Amino acid sequence: MDYMPSVLPPVGFCFPAFDNSGPLYEKIYQVRGATLAPIPIIVQGGLSVMSFLLQNLVDVEKPNGQIVPPSQYFVAVAASGERKDTVVNLFFETLDQLEEAYGEKYSREVEDYELDFALWIAQKKKLIKDIAYEKSDDVYALYEHERRKPIHPPRAGIKTLTDTTPEAALDVFHRESVKSAILRSSEGEEVLGGHAVRRLSLWNSLWSGQPVRVERKSTDSFIVNPRMTLFVQAQPSVMQRFVMKGGENARGIGFFARTHITFPETTQGSRPVEYIKEMTHEGYDLLVKELFEENIKASKDPDFTRAKISFSLPAKERWFIVANAIEWEIRPNGRFAGFGDHASKLADNIARLAVLLHCSRNGREGEVSLDTLEQAIKFCFWFSNEFLRLFQSSSEEYRDYYSLYNWFNQKRQEGFRYLKKNHVRKYCPNHLRDSGKLNIILNILMNNGEIRVGVFEKKTVIDLYPNYLDDLPLLTSVIHS
Repeated sequence: MDYMPSVLPPVGFCFPAFDNSGPLYEKIYQVRGATLAPIPIIVQGGLSVMSFLLQNLVDVEKPNGQIVPPSQYFVAVAASGERKDTVVNLFFETLDQLEEAYGEKYSREVEDYELDFALWIAQKKKLIKDIAYEKSDDVYALYEHERRKPIHPPRAGIKTLTDTTPEAALDVFHRESVKSAILRSSEGEEVLGGHAVRRLSLWNSLWSGQPVRVERKSTDSFIVNPRMTLFVQAQPSVMQRFVMKGGENARGIGFFARTHITFPETTQGSRPVEYIKEMTHEGYDLLVKELFEENIKASKDPDFTRAKISFSLPAKERWFIVANAIEWEIRPNGRFAGFGDHASKLADNIARLAVLLHCSRNGREGEVSLDTLEQAIKFCFWFSNEFLRLFQSSSEEYRDYYSLYNWFNQKRQEGFRYLKKNHVRKYCPNHLRDSGKLNIILNILMNNGEIRVGVFEKKTVIDLYPNYLDDLPLLTSVIHS
């Protein structure tokens, strides 16, 4: 049994063009033109909004008949200066405004509830006191009062969480009856740092659409089942600490297998410095508002059923070919040898992403076309290549990569562009000063487009801004310093 090389996208290819028409497509390229941020992060931003707004409105009917949520998890590793926050603001501005407006209304409902609950507690205490002191023997009244206990008002059914711990998220899901949630993290600490690593299995369950039972000693146990989107932006230093402090467990329990991860080439040094103004896109803003309101209606309608999005016959046939080719590549010496965790979720993610692309352009009806599926395949395999690039190195090499990457970023922030290799070997982190180890990591950084290495006047020089035109006077002064 064998497959032609053309069945799957190649291991290395440029980030695919977002050729899906519609408001999301237009917004992505509007943000791209305004920020010149790395395009993978921009696409992640737009798709995370669609995942958040659509995940409780539609089901994905995979070609094999399985029903799954369209929920997506995105992780972007990028240093300061990549305009991550600007990208987030441009995609989420309208959504944040809608949530804020609804939040004010909801806060008033909660205030009314808290007052009703306080009165209910006071009346309950009085009934118990009267029975205890034999002023009354009407136990039935106490039972009737218990049945009238005020219920905490459910929210809109849709909720944005920002840098929230898993424990806090569970409480919010339960208290506010959340049906669709997104966790946005601008630094990644609450997802990839400290004790949060031990709770990554929670995100796995929610990605799969499985209910989560929460056992509490001091309070009643409960079950939550929101659909979940993650959009985590992590500093390289956070990822480095994560790997050093047991982050390999994240692969062991399958967290990263479910994510679209990227550590894109920096665009710093090739961007003109311009004022980035707030932008609106009428079609995109209208789509966000419509989907937000549909989520509110769905949360209040006991008879609501999600639209089921299936695939056209040609798309089904192609999906099966790709899914089987992925399975075949898990064999020894195959593309995914040693990465069965990742490969086992790849076809699922392709189907989910194809439905998001379809709905962002065509609404919540119709079938996913072959063209749309092909685009989802390209996106998912580009992120898959990033996964392999980031995780197939040894843990030591991975840590060394991040260590030198962070040191170079510090030099950029200090105003350096050119560094003599001898200077790097002398002042870089201690464990990298061995010339053999340093050369390995420099080659990886150079191959990833993070630096450029060249010889000038018999001196080896490292250029921290490889996409920028050479500054010969500056280069000469560095060589002779």
